Amino acid sequence: MEFTYDMDGIELDVVYTYDPGEAQVWTESNGDPGTPGTAPSVEITAAFSLLKDRNNNDVMVDILPLDIVNQYDIEEEILETYE
Repeated sequence: MEFTYDMDGIELDVVYTYDPGEAQVWTESNGDPGTPGTAPSVEITAAFSLLKDRNNNDVMVDILPLDIVNQYDIEEEILETYE
């Protein structure tokens, strides 16, 4: 899936996977204890930005390895779109 994010004026095309989580179950139908469930989660797999190379050509670059993306709450913003 993709999500467009504005990172301080730099537009990112964020590629991610979404896990909707699992609802809490108090008891199973046979009376056994249930499960606590899990919260929804997002895993960002790429964050592409259009940048310029030395020759002033547009180049789409995955900036996720630079760890800049982790300074922003992109995952939280993506999760809010599912609420």
